[in-house]
Amino acid sequence: MANRSIPIEIEDEHAWVFFGKNAEYYIQLWQLRRQGKILNFNISAFFAGVFWLAYRRMYFVLFLLLVVLFVEVSIEQAVLGDDRGQGTTIVINLIHASLLGLFGNAIYLWDAERKIGKVLRQQLPKEETLVRLRQAGSVSWWFLPVSISLVGAYVWLLKWLSEQPTL
Repeated sequence: MANRSIPIEIEDEHAWVFFGKNAEYYIQLWQLRRQGKILNFNISAFFAGVFWLAYRRMYFVLFLLLVVLFVEVSIEQAVLGDDRGQGTTIVINLIHASLLGLFGNAIYLWDAERKIGKVLRQQLPKEETLVRLRQAGSVSWWFLPVSISLVGAYVWLLKWLSEQPTL
């Protein structure tokens, strides 16, 4: 088993293969990150939110974010109760979106570095390494039909529950 504590040197070629068609954009951010400039705004993360995380295949980060959002909503409900207005909800959602937009690229680059390191630690032949990096860096569209199905099921459940007689 590969030792995770050994630092792995990630060459530019590895990053280019991992990032694929958006390589130029992310390599530029990668270089800025190496210089200590980690924050820049990602408009896709701002507008797509958790769907952007799923699209970028950052499932661990997505899970952590959903846990944080669940805790935040629970605290919000406990503090504000049912008295929170639509304005409060909009402001809180804008704060969530802004934070994800601001930190999205930093999170993605951290995740990319983790995934690239995992492939490189396997010490495979170069061609196999490049194939695995391309697979690890690819995006996923599975979340779209799953999300649409889940939202549809949620709406149906809410409608069904609202039609049930109260005790």
